[in-house]
Amino acid sequence: MLVVLQAQSQDQTLLNEDNIGMSFPELEAETLSGKDVLFPDSVAGKITLLLIAFERDTQSKIDSWLNPFIQVYGDSTFIDFYEIPMISTGWKLIAPIIDGGMRSGVPQARHDHVSTYYGRLSSYKEKLGMNDKSECYLFLLDSRGHIQWQSTGSFSRQDFNQLQAKIMSLKHD
Repeated sequence: MLVVLQAQSQDQTLLNEDNIGMSFPELEAETLSGKDVLFPDSVAGKITLLLIAFERDTQSKIDSWLNPFIQVYGDSTFIDFYEIPMISTGWKLIAPIIDGGMRSGVPQARHDHVSTYYGRLSSYKEKLGMNDKSECYLFLLDSRGHIQWQSTGSFSRQDFNQLQAKIMSLKHD
């Protein structure tokens, strides 16, 4: 019985496999440079990698993906990326302080690529299967805003190879 409980607990941290092919749920955010962004509409026409986190301590996992991604795709015109810190509604009152702290810790060249969401988290967590707040979540959107690839956690070479293969297949569609 203990093994079954452990397996159920591990399944709760997995992304929803039904996400592939679905339209990314509408999400309003503001970049650190002050631009309003509405996902997926604002990224229509480009392949886009979204990196989502709920806790500050997850930044190292995000960076483990961003560094190789930017190294390979940083100069590409057909693909974009956004890091999306997901912060609950209760923190919205001090959003300028939080965003100011992020601005000082993120290189200015990336300010257009960090979009902070303040609001209800439960519907996104449920719909996308993001159940572990200590993880980062990655979603690759096609040019229409549909999820084509997903992963969670720190960088792995195997997952990055799968991401690159999916990007190449989408680029040629």
